[in-house]
Amino acid sequence: MADNNSNPFLKHDQIQISAETQQELNQPLKNDEKNIAIDPKDREFLKMIVEKIEKGEIKLYVPSSLLNHAVYDNLDESLQGKADYDSFNLLSSIREIYQLWRSGDRESFQIINTVHGMRLTKERLEDLGGDIYII
Repeated sequence: MADNNSNPFLKHDQIQISAETQQELNQPLKNDEKNIAIDPKDREFLKMIVEKIEKGEIKLYVPSSLLNHAVYDNLDESLQGKADYDSFNLLSSIREIYQLWRSGDRESFQIINTVHGMRLTKERLEDLGGDIYII
């Protein structure tokens, strides 16, 4: 059996990172290229999500708060199950987006890509079942 002391990957607890370096590493990548901007549809989608969170319409830890019950209640049980499952995933993305937003991140690659991907996912899901979500 190999000696664990000779394996440099097992010595991770000995690495010291300064507070300044850790803070720098925690910052989202900046969008320094002026030609990469958030799509206007995504910007409106982001604005709508933030407004609904701040008004309390979307509760960050209550997946059912995303559901449009006028449509959801008329779905069959299997489609309701799929909508419930997808609402967990959408809400996870919403929490990530809102965390970036609250930290002052408005134009990084992370928020641009997350908002865009979530908007497309939500549109794809609603193509299958109607206007299931309030976003």
